[in-house]
Amino acid sequence: MGWMLFFMLIVLKIPLAGAGWLIWYAIKAEPELDDEPAPGEDRGPRRKLPPRPPRSPRRGPVGGGAGCKVPPCPQESPTPLQAPAPAIARRK
Repeated sequence: MGWMLFFMLIVLKIPLAGAGWLIWYAIKAEPELDDEPAPGEDRGPRRKLPPRPPRSPRRGPVGGGAGCKVPPCPQESPTPLQAPAPAIARRK
């Protein structure tokens, strides 16, 4: 148990200390500014954007839709529909 306690308390703290130092160093470092090229320096040709793909055809009614009309709504029936009688009442 002694070695395991030593390993947990001492040896596993080394990576934590290294990570802490790396983070501290990254925060304190000055950024390098290289926005503009030196005079006379060529960066090369500019990249052209690829052409846009063709648009997909519009979707419409089946059969072209030029001469299609919407079917009229069905009219109400003159006699209202009656609900069927319960199964108990059907027995005679």
